[in-house]
Amino acid sequence: MFNKTLIAIRSFVVAVGATAASSFVGVFGVYIGATAVEMGWLQSTANALSNGGQLLWGRLSDRVGRRRPFLIAGSAILAILWYMMGRIRTPVQLVVVYAAISLFASLITVNWFSLIADQTDTTTRGKFLSLINILSSLGTIGSLVVMTFLFQGQVTKDIFIPFSTSAASYVISGILMGMLKEPEKQKELAGNIRKTLKDLKKNPLFYRYFMAMNVQGLFWSMAWPMFPITIVLVMHFSLSDVAILTVASLSMSVFVQYILGKVTDNINRAPLILANRMMLSAIPLLYAFFTNFWEFIILELYSGVLGSIQNVVMNSYLLDIVPIGHRAEYISIINGFNGIVYLVGALAGGYLLQIMIDHFPLHLALIFSYSVVFSGRFLSSLLFIGLKEPEQKGRTPLHLYSMLFRYKQPGSPSGGTMRFR
Repeated sequence: MFNKTLIAIRSFVVAVGATAASSFVGVFGVYIGATAVEMGWLQSTANALSNGGQLLWGRLSDRVGRRRPFLIAGSAILAILWYMMGRIRTPVQLVVVYAAISLFASLITVNWFSLIADQTDTTTRGKFLSLINILSSLGTIGSLVVMTFLFQGQVTKDIFIPFSTSAASYVISGILMGMLKEPEKQKELAGNIRKTLKDLKKNPLFYRYFMAMNVQGLFWSMAWPMFPITIVLVMHFSLSDVAILTVASLSMSVFVQYILGKVTDNINRAPLILANRMMLSAIPLLYAFFTNFWEFIILELYSGVLGSIQNVVMNSYLLDIVPIGHRAEYISIINGFNGIVYLVGALAGGYLLQIMIDHFPLHLALIFSYSVVFSGRFLSSLLFIGLKEPEQKGRTPLHLYSMLFRYKQPGSPSGGTMRFR
């Protein structure tokens, strides 16, 4: 119980700090003069290293057999990096430091949920993860609400509030993880990923889903550099406005996930997944044509609903189509490939927008760029036609790996923000 209490407290603390702070990274980049291309590099390197890093750290952690040393070291490094973020004043510095944060955040992610798996059993893990997920969401919402009252209107000074809070949260995290009582675990040998890749086609349900997610992921990530540019340079929203928009999306997401968690195991998920992917393609168009703050509140509520379907229904489906005994390996593969696709997609989106800006006024350039993203997202969503429910008596509960595989919030004002652990 002592360890579980530490884990719950640590989840809340990091949500108050790092998760809330991640909402401002993209818009901060635009505020300090980042171009569309630099925003593409910011989003692409962050998400590629966040996803791809799990492959590296997961294999290393399993070979060592201990979680606590990685969690303490990762917390210390992230505390320093987030403190550095508050003193950044050029886009290049932001790209480099945030890329480093993304890499070491993936170190935390892999070991964090491995630790939870070690400390809980299958009869209590789902309930415990739901509890800490609720605590994390409440911590992020509360932190963002408080920040709206602390911001004074000068971005380069105000940004130090969320970024220093994030640094402090990781200092506390390191102290809490140092108090853990972790028995030495037997070292695990990582699976043969090369062999698994060759065998993917033998699992047609997973292979179809895997291919559809990666093709759409290209167009999915193209919009990430465009979102914060729209928020700052077109809508002229402040950091307080960004915080309120994020709270709206996150609050709706928590509410809808609670409802979906009760019905997901009793419905045919394939049609809902298809509808969700098609409806998500509309978000770039909403960014292109909405013109005031209240319309963007509606956009974020819409995003929160659809994001909830991603996190609950699609995670549930994914867990049911991966082979039992190879879940970690399959999740690491889909995360790794998503990281590569996100790298290419976000860079392509940044360069596309820059080309448009060179020939058209900013707002018109964004409309044309968003139209390209919408077309790609919508057409690629048709790849989800034909998904089938696996033939099995029961469904896998949403336990550890459903939390490891987290989709990016579809309409986040800051772009493809990460869920910090």
